[in-house]
Amino acid sequence: LLVGAPQARALPGQGANRTGGLFACPLSPAPSDCWRVPIDEGGELGSGGGPGGGVPARLTPPRAPPVDPQRESKENQWLGVSVKSQGPGGKIVTCAHRYEVRHRVRQPLETRDVIGRCFVLSQDLRVRDELDGGEWKFCEGRPQGHERFGTCQQGLAAAFSPDRRYVLLGAPGTYNWKGTLRVEQLNQSSLDLLRPDAGPFEAGGEKDQDPSLIPVPANSYFGFSVDSGPGLTRPQQLSFVTGAPRANHTGAVVILRRDSANRLVAEAVLAGQQLTSAFGHALAVLDLDSDG
Repeated sequence: LLVGAPQARALPGQGANRTGGLFACPLSPAPSDCWRVPIDEGGELGSGGGPGGGVPARLTPPRAPPVDPQRESKENQWLGVSVKSQGPGGKIVTCAHRYEVRHRVRQPLETRDVIGRCFVLSQDLRVRDELDGGEWKFCEGRPQGHERFGTCQQGLAAAFSPDRRYVLLGAPGTYNWKGTLRVEQLNQSSLDLLRPDAGPFEAGGEKDQDPSLIPVPANSYFGFSVDSGPGLTRPQQLSFVTGAPRANHTGAVVILRRDSANRLVAEAVLAGQQLTSAFGHALAVLDLDSDG
């Protein structure tokens, strides 16, 4: 069992007081054999708290670069706010939606962008290939400011598609908290990358970055919850679903499809019925009878 603890105290090398963390709990009769997965350690080795206070030797990670307070902050980053698994043999993802990138610290034009970040790990909770690690930060390097990508909060919601091809990352702070959803392919072979459905795909357009393409108003928190499944609107075709719990003061859920321009296009909008009900705060795609 993987458990996110977004208010967990920081590890010694993280340069913060509270960072959050991810814990692995064997399903055994012992009530206290959970241990901290050694990710995002900021230059420390073996500092996660495993059974008896140590990390299993097979999980000792490579040395990470130290935290540079002039460039980033992990204080209150909420690592573990979302945790998802692909199941046996697959990847896991966990995110810190309040991870902060800094520029020009203590200068007149200082900026602190709460872009968020996610970590992908292999089944043994280690960095095994080029997909693994904490470089899942699609808002990094994009135009700043709350009206663009300066408050992305990527990873408040995250999920994998049921065909195991994609990871879904909600970023509800994008575009003045209108929010967005990004879908990235996990298969990295040359043949997979050449396919027309390779992506990445994004609400608003991966290249357009146009918030007018997202069918909810500002402050909707589109991307607050995410899931996907086949056959929702078209037989055997994969659809992506996201909640926008503040849309029009009632909340909404949007069903989207991929298009040929790397966009996620809305196919249906399910509107909440009651004011302040936060419709779409959480969701799950369900196939009741296996035939769609």
